[in-house]
Amino acid sequence: METLRQMKIIRDCAVQFRYNLAPAGEPLTLPDSDEPLLSYLHGHQQIIAGLEQALEGHAAGERFEVELSPEQAYGERDESRIEKVEREAFAGMKDLRAGLLVQINDESGKPALARVIRLDNREVELDLNHPYAGLTLVFSVEVVSVRAATDQELADGRVTE
Repeated sequence: METLRQMKIIRDCAVQFRYNLAPAGEPLTLPDSDEPLLSYLHGHQQIIAGLEQALEGHAAGERFEVELSPEQAYGERDESRIEKVEREAFAGMKDLRAGLLVQINDESGKPALARVIRLDNREVELDLNHPYAGLTLVFSVEVVSVRAATDQELADGRVTE
């Protein structure tokens, strides 16, 4: 049986890793033990596609950097995701201002994050694009652990640590 250090990331592995990211061309630091661990089931589309593909074949203890295009990461910016909402919808928010992230319900009623672009007394303009949409990103990754997922984890669709 393979040890944790030898096991390579393949489909149905339970993986824990740390990462930092920055837009290409900006300073990037290596992740350290203060960074939170992210756990996921490899091959189950639980993280962005480009990062999951880059993790494939790595083992615990490995560190690497990968540059992802917008298509591999959070997609291109979509100007149709700019919406105007009546100011009344935010009546209870006293500190509403440009740049603030707010939680709204999307068309299907699911919670979504939006950034306030502009506001006046009548309406609020919101950007529903991911903050990193349209950017090439560099990820600095440290793989912490790799193991075969349990049957229960595969059934539940999440790593139980």
